[in-house]
Amino acid sequence: MDKYQQATIFYNKYVRLNDSKKEEFSRLTNKLLSYNYICASRPRDLDAYYKIIADLDLYVSYFALMDYVLENHSVDKVVNLYNLQNYNRYSFKKNESVILLLLRKFYYQKMQEISLLDDITITLQQLHDAINTTGIFGKRINKSELKEVFRVLKRYNIIDLTGNSDDDNAVIIIYPTILYVLPVERLEEIDNILADYQKRGDISEETSQDEDN
Repeated sequence: MDKYQQATIFYNKYVRLNDSKKEEFSRLTNKLLSYNYICASRPRDLDAYYKIIADLDLYVSYFALMDYVLENHSVDKVVNLYNLQNYNRYSFKKNESVILLLLRKFYYQKMQEISLLDDITITLQQLHDAINTTGIFGKRINKSELKEVFRVLKRYNIIDLTGNSDDDNAVIIIYPTILYVLPVERLEEIDNILADYQKRGDISEETSQDEDN
């Protein structure tokens, strides 16, 4: 569909919105541009997710005019936004990438054990143990470094943390968003990437994530 058609769809839908719906549209488009991922499993995003998919064509056509693609993954109840020109790419640092890979591995394993209705959770101690097992870092990741990693992952609605980042009993909630941030199919792929990091040592990261600039 070309941009003229997208513009027509957007115009025809937007002019029918009342003032309240126009304000809602503005708020939700800005939310998508800010966070790129909205996941219904995250309680405070539940309402936003359903409001977006209720008028998905409005949002899809609007973003298409700016070379953005908005996708709805209905099975996992995740919408994500990315730019076709790669203008909104974020490169994860090494420690962020390693933790993201480990969280993806935990997510895969937990999905084999629990109901689709349950949250995927691990403790901070489990994450520390997994980090140490990789042998990538010479020592336990420090509190300030881990806090910054969590800030980035929470920014993209990949995780939430219940408790403090210096408490090993704190619980990490891993959202389905991670499936689209890191779309690997098999555990072997994750293990191979981690093994490659271990061989290469202290390097900069290539793992990318959409981010509006």
